[in-house]
Amino acid sequence: MEHSHEHTHTHTHDGVEHTHTHDHSHDHEHTHSHDHVHAAGEGDGKIVAVLSYMLEHNVHHCAELKEMAGGLSGEAQHQLLHAVEAFEEANTHLSKAVEELKQQEKE
Repeated sequence: MEHSHEHTHTHTHDGVEHTHTHDHSHDHEHTHSHDHVHAAGEGDGKIVAVLSYMLEHNVHHCAELKEMAGGLSGEAQHQLLHAVEAFEEANTHLSKAVEELKQQEKE
């Protein structure tokens, strides 16, 4: 699925501050498994793979949101930063779930 993200970068070259707007296109699949595994064991490897993919994907989007928030101000920035916090909290829980499943696989 192709989509793009526009955001603004402010940086300094030779002591002069510049602001540039960039539009980043992404062309990647958003596939989601809808298989249901009702018992631990056989499907855990697949679950770890899907959760790991989702975690990596969320981390990427969280970074994009944080970068966008840097170019905003006021209530919009405030709310976007709350969204970033929620992403980060969810990512922490996903990471812990992945680590727990990996630990279970070792046992």
